Amino acid sequence: MMNKNTRIVVLSALIILMGACSKEKFTTKPQLEFLSAENYEVPRGGLIRFYIQFTDKEGDLDDSLFMRSETIRCPNSNRNLAFPMPSFPKIPNVKGEMEVTFANGVFIPGFPALPSPACGRPDTTNFYFWLKDKAGNISDTVKTDKPLIIQN
Repeated sequence: MMNKNTRIVVLSALIILMGACSKEKFTTKPQLEFLSAENYEVPRGGLIRFYIQFTDKEGDLDDSLFMRSETIRCPNSNRNLAFPMPSFPKIPNVKGEMEVTFANGVFIPGFPALPSPACGRPDTTNFYFWLKDKAGNISDTVKTDKPLIIQN
């Protein structure tokens, strides 16, 4: 059983839509598309929230979601994180949207904290996401559409 924090951070909103696209768009390798960030300048104690669309031919996405944060001027702030995906019904040709949420530099119940910037100043940060399905297929990596300013 997955703890509450993991469920909330990985997929606080999972919407499964079947048959929304033609079958040619669904592949064995999961597909991701970065949709948006809720806010591109995040104060300390604020939530860092991302929306990502996914598709998968087999619908076996319940393995892991990976995230890398990469700063432009402070490599000490770079992070690699992995989270187990919550279990959901295995539905062929699945399409949905996930919400991935972190707290910026502080503990907020229900959300894992992304550490504060390590260089003592706001970080201009790009975020990268990819996932692995139950069969071991790894999606392409998607990147935020523009860097976020993470305040310390």
